[in-house]
Amino acid sequence: MTLNPTAKNYRVAVAAYEAGRPSYPAEIVAALSLQAARCVVDLGAGTGKFTRLLLQHLPATTRLVAVEPVAEMSAKLAQEAKVEVINTRADAIDLATGSVDLVTCAQAFHWFDNEASVAEIARLLRPGGTLALVWNNRDDRAPWVDALSLMIEKYAGDAPRQRTGHWRWILKDPRFVLEKEIVQDHPHRMARRDVFERVASTSYVANLPAAEKAALRHQTDDILREAGLGDADELVFPYVTQLFLLKRT
Repeated sequence: MTLNPTAKNYRVAVAAYEAGRPSYPAEIVAALSLQAARCVVDLGAGTGKFTRLLLQHLPATTRLVAVEPVAEMSAKLAQEAKVEVINTRADAIDLATGSVDLVTCAQAFHWFDNEASVAEIARLLRPGGTLALVWNNRDDRAPWVDALSLMIEKYAGDAPRQRTGHWRWILKDPRFVLEKEIVQDHPHRMARRDVFERVASTSYVANLPAAEKAALRHQTDDILREAGLGDADELVFPYVTQLFLLKRT
């Protein structure tokens, strides 16, 4: 199985991803019961936004493995965090069967919600182990965020997205039992200039021609100006964070 072509666009979005994307609420990490974990795999780790949180809360004796198929993203991850990194796909992880207590997928599972990848996750997890699916979703209840989303989604095409809900088939997969779902508001304070970096970090925007990106930057500025945020140095970008905890049967 090859890497999704749209996912390859992250090769040119590393800096934008780091600048524009939020971290995750502490309550989400606390829900993972990390103190009992001996081996954790952070799958689709990207530049390490969630990996770094795991490092802060895991016992020193726990093995943490970050898996990321896009070499440019995993290189940035390795710079930001002292962690074991495997540059591979979700369906081809060279770890022993049943050796993992927890697999986390933060902002990632919709990229590999296929049978081969789920079979690999199920193979890695010990019986009773946990799969944690986490997403920070733009909170479109804010009109200006909704306007940004409408602008971005025009370029989505058939790219995998959490919003489509296609990934939800795993919630009924017999290899897993949904144990808990947490939905939490997650306001993210950021520099106004980084709002466009958030736009540019989207996979189907990242590889657009320079002229088209420049037009999107102007549209982003217009949206912020109309919302009364044009002169702000900082603003709060609202997100809603979702956590799904699934137990391996």
